[in-house]
Amino acid sequence: MKTLTRVFVVLVLVLFPNMTLAEQTLLLNLKYKSDNTVTKEIKFYGNDIDPNSWSIDDQFSLSIDGQLIKAPDSIYGRLEGLRRSFSYDILSGGIQQKEIGKFGCLLGGPAKGIVLEARYLTYQNTRIISSQMRPVFSLASNCLFPETYSPIKSNAREDARAVLEILNTLNLFLAKE
Repeated sequence: MKTLTRVFVVLVLVLFPNMTLAEQTLLLNLKYKSDNTVTKEIKFYGNDIDPNSWSIDDQFSLSIDGQLIKAPDSIYGRLEGLRRSFSYDILSGGIQQKEIGKFGCLLGGPAKGIVLEARYLTYQNTRIISSQMRPVFSLASNCLFPETYSPIKSNAREDARAVLEILNTLNLFLAKE
């Protein structure tokens, strides 16, 4: 009976690979914001939260505003590789939220910007002890946007910026279709 059950599970996973999407975890989330309203979200999911481990069973997916999109495996691999340097305390140097100076911004209208959130991992004795979605990088579209996040280490900032640009480019490309 156990063997029959195992064969059935394997057949279901082979014949219906999209069923594994339900088991995926949110790894990256790019939010386009206008004041306190999220106007667009691009989400990157994977079945393993640890970017240090690689497997032939790794599966990834992307969604824009809740709609699954198909991207080349090379994009998934690039996003997974880049997130390593800004997803760990030890590699990112921590995430800082800078204070906004009290200068005069004479713009009217909403504060606009982009915030990248990542599955942020804390290690202790080579084990993940904490995993949470956390803002790691932001980019203001105007001087009113108050959310300024960035990793402390420069290579982690560059990688977070690269992820933001990849996801933003996907959004622009797919918006044209």
